[in-house]
Amino acid sequence: MNQENQENQEKPRGEAKEAVWWTQATHIRADMLLPVSTSFHYTVSDPYAVRITFHPVPDRGPGISWYVERDLLARGTRTRAGDGDVQVRPAPGAAGPSHTLLQIGPATEHALIRIDTPPLLDWLTLTHSLVPPGTEDTRLNWKPFERLLADT
Repeated sequence: MNQENQENQEKPRGEAKEAVWWTQATHIRADMLLPVSTSFHYTVSDPYAVRITFHPVPDRGPGISWYVERDLLARGTRTRAGDGDVQVRPAPGAAGPSHTLLQIGPATEHALIRIDTPPLLDWLTLTHSLVPPGTEDTRLNWKPFERLLADT
């Protein structure tokens, strides 16, 4: 992990409950490349999902958030993954994929976001240290759901 990415990632300590990563992604729009400040947030209380928030104008409002399956994001760094409104794939490159493309929204009107793959993989590894893949169901809290069912 390079120095810049180390500074933008929150390190888990002891019984860490979350991992946050801030990066500068690129919104690819027609023939324009627009930088967009982007945060990735993973928490053990929602072990299947990553909240990705785009902050088009830093320090002005909460930004726009999408929830993406952590496994889908990881698969998309290696091969095309996802259907419908969320798709992830490696970007073609001369020396292999150094970027990952995240397409969100319906096919007719979607946003295409380019993310640097190496720091994304470093951050995903960090989330895997919090909740290893395949163990997500052991972290789910079913009590609110059970209370809801009991009330019906």
